[in-house]
Amino acid sequence: MKRKVLSNEIVNFCLEYGVFNITTNISDIKTRIEHQLEDYDFVESLINMIITKTKEQENIDIERLKRLLLELEKVRLELEYRKHKRN
Repeated sequence: MKRKVLSNEIVNFCLEYGVFNITTNISDIKTRIEHQLEDYDFVESLINMIITKTKEQENIDIERLKRLLLELEKVRLELEYRKHKRN
């Protein structure tokens, strides 16, 4: 999934299910997340935050959550192996 599409999906999902409590400009947040998807620690933290904040929620679209987490995990793995190739 392209980073722009993924960042849109992250923000939309997180706003819909209360993972983010944002009062600022949503398009700015999408842009920031898109840029931060190049940072391994950010992606790992985002995965953990989404899992933690959605674990106890009831009316959540589990299939959508799984797709989002799988895409984030793909990004995390790409970044991890890119980092190992540099060392």
